[in-house]
Amino acid sequence: MRQLEPELERRRQAGLYRSHRVLASPQGPEVVVKGRSLLNFSSNDYLGLAADPRVAGALREGATRWGCGAGAAHLVTGHTGAHRELERALARFTGRERALLFSSGYLANLAVLTALCGR
Repeated sequence: MRQLEPELERRRQAGLYRSHRVLASPQGPEVVVKGRSLLNFSSNDYLGLAADPRVAGALREGATRWGCGAGAAHLVTGHTGAHRELERALARFTGRERALLFSSGYLANLAVLTALCGR
């Protein structure tokens, strides 16, 4: 660690040292950090549903019925009927033949970029 200390200090002095902020509120367009209400311009909660009570209720019901976590990738152990139904509903909603769920926004973006770039 001693070798890193000069670089860390340089970053502190330059205002470039990063640290975790602890939120005292749910994620949303506004968050509370150290007692201050701040606008959150970096959220991935694009639809504002992360703290919606209806979503929390559906999550509780789903966790009670299906458990928490996938256990493994869908291609390894399969996926639930709920996943299949959601994919079908999304396909109908979008007017497409099929829809495919991803376990994170990152993986969805990775798949799209890979398909578009041909790699």
